[in-house]
Amino acid sequence: MKTLTVRTKARSLAGYDSYINLANHLISTNRKSHPTPPAPKKVMDYPVQFLTAMAHELRNPLTNINLSVGMIESVTKNDDLKVYLDIIMRSSIRINDLITELLNYQQEENMPAAQYSVHQLLDEVLETAGDRITLKHIEVIKHYAIQDCKIKMNRLRMKIALTNIIINAIEAMTSGKGILKLTTKSVYGKYFIQIEDNGCGISKENMKNIFKPYFTNKQGGLGIGLSTTYEILESDHVEIDVKSKEGEGTRFSLLFDKNYQYGVFE
Repeated sequence: MKTLTVRTKARSLAGYDSYINLANHLISTNRKSHPTPPAPKKVMDYPVQFLTAMAHELRNPLTNINLSVGMIESVTKNDDLKVYLDIIMRSSIRINDLITELLNYQQEENMPAAQYSVHQLLDEVLETAGDRITLKHIEVIKHYAIQDCKIKMNRLRMKIALTNIIINAIEAMTSGKGILKLTTKSVYGKYFIQIEDNGCGISKENMKNIFKPYFTNKQGGLGIGLSTTYEILESDHVEIDVKSKEGEGTRFSLLFDKNYQYGVFE
């Protein structure tokens, strides 16, 4: 079976076993020859007043959820039930945090990029997705470079991009059999991040559409996660390579240009 990629013709996985080969492939690819999917409409295209009103409305049911969970916790002695109540509470807190981030998005967008640790950012994303990883009994394998790298970035935007990739990987894997691999490397003065899963993979037909806004084959999906990721990475000059095999898994490779990163180890 041929390997599928959104940026090159189908080819075998063996050609990419070397990080050097992949770096050469990403560097040499003429990005102008590949059509860029239309970027999703940015959050701040909507009136700030509308976002504020929606945030208020969303927080009302969240308050009810938190109060209900607290009431159940106060009367139950079932430890197994308390585990799931804790997950509900953490998820509620996460939604509230996301609402706050949404309201602060314009301010974050206008802030200059700063240096952040790649490994710390990946660990933050894993923590955000921690409950999903636990519930699906997914094994996480981290192959981090010995020395960390600090890349000049907008932390919030990059965290959104990486979170979307990792959440998609989690959702694609079978409960109890999933393996999520995170790899970081230094290649030719550039910094390389690889996110790989052993999930269901992506079909050839769907591969060409994964970055298009509102495209999804998941029940209840909105189709904006990967399109947002693409818009963020492209605007930050991050090279993207995706390859997948149906029934075997998917691998996202990101290459950060040296002109946009600092503190890269040799």
